[in-house]
Amino acid sequence: MFRKQVLSAVSFLVLAVPSHAQKFVLDTGGMGDVPQAPVVMPHAPAPVTPPGVSLASYSTDETFTFENQARPAMEARIRDLNAAGVVTLGGRVVPAGNDYSFVIDYVPTVKNGAALPPAALVGTYRNGAAYWLAKDADAAMRACAANFRNARVPVLGSYVYEEGNDNAFAVDYVQKNLLRPTQEYAVRFETYTGGKFTFESEAKKNVPAYLNLVRQAGLPAVRGKAVQRPDGNYAVQVEYVVRANAYGPRPQYAVVRYDSRETFTFEKDALAASASALPRFAAAGLPPLSGVVRKEGNDYSYGVDFLVANIYQPGGTVPAAAIQTYQAQETFTFDKDAKKAMAEKAAAFNAGGLPVVGSALTGSLGSFGYVIDYVTKAGQPGPVYPPR
Repeated sequence: MFRKQVLSAVSFLVLAVPSHAQKFVLDTGGMGDVPQAPVVMPHAPAPVTPPGVSLASYSTDETFTFENQARPAMEARIRDLNAAGVVTLGGRVVPAGNDYSFVIDYVPTVKNGAALPPAALVGTYRNGAAYWLAKDADAAMRACAANFRNARVPVLGSYVYEEGNDNAFAVDYVQKNLLRPTQEYAVRFETYTGGKFTFESEAKKNVPAYLNLVRQAGLPAVRGKAVQRPDGNYAVQVEYVVRANAYGPRPQYAVVRYDSRETFTFEKDALAASASALPRFAAAGLPPLSGVVRKEGNDYSYGVDFLVANIYQPGGTVPAAAIQTYQAQETFTFDKDAKKAMAEKAAAFNAGGLPVVGSALTGSLGSFGYVIDYVTKAGQPGPVYPPR
């Protein structure tokens, strides 16, 4: 009985084997059929970049008849570059057609912490106003240049120019470039062109004065020359050195315009109001530049341009001050009551350290209100009141 059971089990196993099964032969396998175990290799040394300094060449369009004239000029330029904070590596006199010129090798970078070259930007301010009389534009220009200087922003030059059939003015000024800190900065050569002279000889005569002007503004000037203007006259072009980096310019100040809410029947009254508004901005810590009259329907109003310091943070740029508006919650039947309440509220704002730079009545008979424009500084909270 037991023997029959064993034979039945063996028969079942034999019949269960697939008909296409092949015989296993040991020498039919290869190394490719065997999975490879991971091999840990020793770390190779990281590639090393030896420390080095990039070099650059300073060339000039100046030419000299004799080689012994070019060499003293080259040595003088090397001294000027060194005084500007540029590391020079000697120079050489080179042929320039039938004449001679020179080339100076220098290091085009400076390390963090270097005092020179300075980080500075040259800008041009135009208020966009058109003046019928050139003398009015000239008076506004002089006042604006004085306001820049009062704000301790150096002025390189100011000038009146034609704008259509009217006159306008511009002021060239210098401000700090608050560069993002980096280990190394680039040395950059820039030029400033100023003045208007009928003859080239007059421009050449004024080159020393413009070199001195640019240096007094904190820019290391290395060369000045006479150049022709597009209008056929001549000007003085000064070459100077500054430092920069790949993150772009970050000016110390921004020019902001405040538009007044007041309106006037006559333009002269709006102009007078703009002049009287400038001291309020100065007292509020916003250096004013100029007042601008604008058309407001059939009437006139004005704006005030002023400087605001920029605060650079990782999340973006924040102005050091801003003008905000307070809307009165109460209403008045008569405008005289609204004016009285507005004056009292403005006095409270001034006493509370929120200088008022403008205000105006709103509404009409039976429902007068008022608004007050006041100055807040970065980090200084304004008044909190419920929404209207």
